[in-house]
Amino acid sequence: MPELPDHTLKAAVEVDHDNHEALVATPLLSAEILGECRFIRSLDRPDTADAGVTVVDAWQGRGLGSALLARLSERALEVGVQYFTAEILAENRTMLALLPALGQVETARSGPVVNARVHITEPPQPPSPDLLDLLLAAARGEVVSLPILLRRLIRVPDEVTHVVRLPVTALLTALRSRFPAA
Repeated sequence: MPELPDHTLKAAVEVDHDNHEALVATPLLSAEILGECRFIRSLDRPDTADAGVTVVDAWQGRGLGSALLARLSERALEVGVQYFTAEILAENRTMLALLPALGQVETARSGPVVNARVHITEPPQPPSPDLLDLLLAAARGEVVSLPILLRRLIRVPDEVTHVVRLPVTALLTALRSRFPAA
């Protein structure tokens, strides 16, 4: 396995939470890192910072990168950073599509690389407590998602067919009332 040069490793771990911020995402009760994002403030433009995000393959496409960048942009505004810059491979359309959620984007292409500059806007309101409760319940395995074909196959009662996600206890109660034990 190749080793990082000492200066690169030192730069990666020396986070002061003002000029250099780093955030990580981990599963509950685990030290495994699923995603990481950071910004490093420009020395000659204190209102600007280079930003980057990385998400492990298994967690890509689930909104983790968006969530990390949203929190990173909030943190940037708190410390006076108003612009993010980044060099992104032009083929990385997913990353390029995440940028407009952070603010106004200016881009310039240079061969296979897109140079992006984002004017960070005020973040949207945080998710409602109901959404956070739903996400926590899903993480605990207390909520299931039923695709429409499965709902039809197991004949979920009409009173819950409009529900895509429902508590497991409600599903079991509905199924027991529909199919009483013999």
